[in-house]
Amino acid sequence: MKKFAFLLLFSCSLIALDKPNIVIILTDDLGWGDVSYHGGTIPTPNIDNLASRGLEMNRFYADPSCSPTRASMLTGINNFANGVVRPFANPRVESFGMPLEHKIMPEYLRDVGYVTALSGKWHLGMSDDAFLPINRGFDSTYGHLMGGIGYFDHGFSGRLDWHKNGEVLYEDGYSTTLIANEAVRIIENKDESTPLFLYVAFNAPHTPIQAEESDIELFKNIDNDYDRKYAANIFSLDREIGKIIKAIENSGLLEETIIVFFSDNGPVFDVDPIAKVIAPDLLSARGSAGKLKGSKLSAYEGGIRVPAVIYWKGKLEGGKSDQFFFAQDLLPTLLSAASIKVNNSPFTGVDRWDDLINNNIKEPKNVHTGNIVINDERALFNGKWKLFYSQNIQANGPKTYELYDILNDPYETNDLSQQYQEVFNEMKNTMDNQTIWMNPPKIDPVMMFLWGDRFTDETRFIGSPWLNRDYELKEPPSPFINAILFVWIMILAFKEIVILAILIILLFGLFVRFYLKSN
Repeated sequence: MKKFAFLLLFSCSLIALDKPNIVIILTDDLGWGDVSYHGGTIPTPNIDNLASRGLEMNRFYADPSCSPTRASMLTGINNFANGVVRPFANPRVESFGMPLEHKIMPEYLRDVGYVTALSGKWHLGMSDDAFLPINRGFDSTYGHLMGGIGYFDHGFSGRLDWHKNGEVLYEDGYSTTLIANEAVRIIENKDESTPLFLYVAFNAPHTPIQAEESDIELFKNIDNDYDRKYAANIFSLDREIGKIIKAIENSGLLEETIIVFFSDNGPVFDVDPIAKVIAPDLLSARGSAGKLKGSKLSAYEGGIRVPAVIYWKGKLEGGKSDQFFFAQDLLPTLLSAASIKVNNSPFTGVDRWDDLINNNIKEPKNVHTGNIVINDERALFNGKWKLFYSQNIQANGPKTYELYDILNDPYETNDLSQQYQEVFNEMKNTMDNQTIWMNPPKIDPVMMFLWGDRFTDETRFIGSPWLNRDYELKEPPSPFINAILFVWIMILAFKEIVILAILIILLFGLFVRFYLKSN
C-alpha cells in the first residue's frame, strides 16, 4: 500500500513538472469604465500595462453579482445550473454555501500536483466547515469569507471576518495591501518543483469606499468625498496588482505563468429602490460602466461585460480578442492550457484555449448569464444576438424581454424584438424553458432588512468573529409581522411615489370638499 501511494505521488510530481503556474486576479465591482485603458479618469497604469502585454479580452462576461461569478468560474458550470444564482447573505440570515457536490478548480488542479492557494475574498459559504475554502481544494487560505469588509477593521455586519486557513486571524492593515502581500509571499516562496495555482480575490473597490490617507491626498483635486476615496481605492488596487505582477517577474516565473485578470461584475451606481432599503451601504458606492448600459445586478452590458486580460508570456500576449468569453469558460480553458484532461466533465463552459491561441472567433450558442436577487435578470447570447430578460420578483412585476444585435449595438439602444420576431421568439422560448436550480432560494427582503449584510466603519464589534459561530440563525417573523414589514420596505423604497400619491389624494379630498361646499 505504501509503495502504491509513493508511486502515485511520484507520478503526480512528474505530470506536474510541465504544468504552467496559474494566477487569477479578481477585483470586486470594478466597472468597464473604471480602468484608464477604457478611458477611465482614475489612473490604472499597472492594469493598463497588463492589458497591453497580455491578450485584452474585449468580450469577457461575468455574472451580474459576486457569488454567482465566483461559482461559475470555479465550477465551470453556468450559475443557473450550479445553483448559485445570487450573493450569499450572512449566516444569521441563511446557512447556505456553494453546493458541495461540485468539484471546483483547485480540486482539479491539486489532483495533478498543483499547490493551491487563495488570498482574499471567498463569498461562497462559511456557515459550516464543509463550505470553507480550506476544505474545497485549497492548501492555504487567507482573507475574508463573506461579501464585503471594512478595509481597515476587517469587519462585516458587526463582527470580524478575517481568517487564515479557516482560523480567526487578528491583523492590522489595509485589506488591499494585506491580500497582495500574502500573494507576493506565496509567489516568492513557491516550490520550484511544483506548479502553483494562486487565486487572488481583492475586495476592492467594493463598499465601504475606504482608502489610506496618503492615497486620498493624491486626489485632493476631486471635490466629492466619496469620489475622492473611490479614486484612491482603485489607485491602490492597481498598485497592489502591479506588485503581484512584479513578484512573478522577479521570481523568474513570468514565462511559465498564466495570469488572468477580470472583475466579478460591473460597478454599483444604478441601485434598485428595494436594494437601497435592505442594503443601504450600497448608496455610498461609486463606479463607471463607461458608455455601457446598466450596473451591478443587471444583465445589461454594464453589469456583466467587464475589463479582463489573459497573459502568458511567449504564448498568449499582445492584441485584443473579440471572442465571447464567459466566467464559466475559464475552468475548461485553463485545464486545456495546462493539458489536463477531465473525463465526463460536467462543464457547461466551453474550452476556448485553441481559439485564443489561434485568434479564432467562435460565436456563443445559447449561453446564459444572470442572477435572481430583487430582480430576476438574465441574458441569453446566441451568435450576434442578445436577449435581455427582467422581472421584479419582489413586487411580482411584469416580464420584460428585449432583443439586441450586441455586436453592432453594444450600448443596447435599439430593441429589435419587433423587427426580428422569429429570432426573438426562438430565443424567448429557449430562455423560458431554461431549467433553474436555486441554492440558496429566493432572497427574503424582510430578513435582509432586519439582519442583512452591513459594511460599516465601526472599530468596535458587537459580536465575536464570525468563524466562532456563536451567532443565532434568525427565524422569520410571523406572517402578519412579515407582511407589515414588507409593506414598510415597499413604502421606504418608493417613498417619492407614496408621498405623491398621498398629496394627490389630499388635494382631491380638498377639491371635493370645496366643491360640495360651493354647491
